[in-house]
Amino acid sequence: MVFEIEISWIVAVFLCSIRLGALLLVTPILDGFAVPVRIKVFLIMALSVFLVTCLRLSTGTMPLTVGSLLAAGATELVNGALLAFGVFTAFGAVAFAGKTLDIQMGFGVANVFDPVTRSQSPLLGSALGTLAVVMFFLTDAHHALMRGVAYSLTQVPLGGIVANASPESIVRQFGTTFTLGLLFAAPVVFCLFLLEIGLAVLSRNLPQMNIFVISIPVKIVAGFLALGFLSRHLESVFNKIFGSIFTFWDMLL
Repeated sequence: MVFEIEISWIVAVFLCSIRLGALLLVTPILDGFAVPVRIKVFLIMALSVFLVTCLRLSTGTMPLTVGSLLAAGATELVNGALLAFGVFTAFGAVAFAGKTLDIQMGFGVANVFDPVTRSQSPLLGSALGTLAVVMFFLTDAHHALMRGVAYSLTQVPLGGIVANASPESIVRQFGTTFTLGLLFAAPVVFCLFLLEIGLAVLSRNLPQMNIFVISIPVKIVAGFLALGFLSRHLESVFNKIFGSIFTFWDMLL
């Protein structure tokens, strides 16, 4: 039995792996778990083979020279980075909400190591970042992500450039991070705001009471109670956050 592999197919898999690698390796999707680098590379290569084979992708009439391959590889790197930007803004909204809640609840004074970003981050922000990765898979957003990648490969051929990318669309998506982050944190922040008003009134009527010492545990308990009450709505919130990824992709493609 003889297997024949065309050079154009190998080049198509190579270019597809660059686009897919720029999307998966630099975003928090796989960094939320302790996945070895070799497994990540093998996963990307396997997905690239499946996508190229199932979609019957080709490099078209692109000349197979070193210069053209380097130019096409750089183009695919840019395409993958643009797709990854949409993923970053979605997870950035969760990180922004977590940091906002950390400041309001008093956890902002303590930092822990965040395995997603590999940096020091507040306690609640790190926990919500890990929760976002888990919810990404629980809500089947990873299936939608692969469908979006397949759609991008049909709309923007291998070696081509995303034509609809503009500074306005990127800035608008960047603003979506703060909008969705505030949407996530607003109910808890509003509850804590009402609590602080009550503590301020109590401080005016009982000046001998150390409100600062009392307010920290009270706000922590109230914040967790509010988060627990809102946990039943987390799926719809995360669906809206992850849906912003594909809205941005649809605008690009």
